[in-house]
Amino acid sequence: MRINDVRNLKAPLNLVYLSFAGWACVYSVEAYLHLGFELGGSLTFMGIIFGIYTMNRLTDTVEDFTNDIGRLLFFQHKRIFFCLGAFSLAASAGWLLWEGKLTWLHYLLMCIGLGYSFRIVPWYARGGMRWTRIKEMVLVKNLSVAFLWGAAIFLVPIHYAAIRNINEAHVWLLAAGLIISCFNSTLFDDIVDEPGDRVAGIKTVPTVWGVHRSIRILLSIDAAWTLLAVTLAFAYRVNAGHAMFLVGMGLYPLAYLLPHSRSLNVGGKSGTGRWPVESLAEGNLIFFAVGMLLLRVG
Repeated sequence: MRINDVRNLKAPLNLVYLSFAGWACVYSVEAYLHLGFELGGSLTFMGIIFGIYTMNRLTDTVEDFTNDIGRLLFFQHKRIFFCLGAFSLAASAGWLLWEGKLTWLHYLLMCIGLGYSFRIVPWYARGGMRWTRIKEMVLVKNLSVAFLWGAAIFLVPIHYAAIRNINEAHVWLLAAGLIISCFNSTLFDDIVDEPGDRVAGIKTVPTVWGVHRSIRILLSIDAAWTLLAVTLAFAYRVNAGHAMFLVGMGLYPLAYLLPHSRSLNVGGKSGTGRWPVESLAEGNLIFFAVGMLLLRVG
């Protein structure tokens, strides 16, 4: 297989990976909470995520032209993926409706997905009110994606299993750790995509406050989270296994921040050179899923 063919596969593989990671995370939470394997809960979440991220490719053409021309060209010529994305959303919602499991959370997920990609959100800016996309709202984008992944991965199986009350403090700490981990990942994506976002006129934390300051923000958040986890461990508020995992979530971003900083290629050309670092950033979901399963076994 030629190198160009491998590069072209990066775009669809990324969609498949994110969808699979969503399934794996929900499954790991189901296992951790002793809910058994709820096929409908994990598969429908996977379908919703696939649909949301596929739709996003429709509205990221200007950014992709600068950041990843290969991804742009792939989706321009493979419109079947947009049909698959729409079908996965419809099928997931239909399945949940048929089973009587369609909740406010699923509606919120789909609304955030639509608002992320299309200008349907009213927002006040200079000159008055205007319609905008969540991705164009500084910091709101990062927080919404963090909660989309972090909170939903815990709440989807809880709602699907109709659990009324969760009293374990560990559960909320793990959910908070995943939200912070997802915030790190989405802000790092903005750091890498800063040139394309600047060309497209999209205001993100790196385009407004600068790339190096954004990296310092990430490192500060991770340091604070790691310190909190260590403090809770010494105060005997969490056991050793949970403490190690919480610390791991705080340290994991170093795996992609350090090589990216050393490369001095912030927002560089698309291609295989930056793919490994981006893959590490998105690998936080698999890291979380594996860690949750280990906690369950332990």
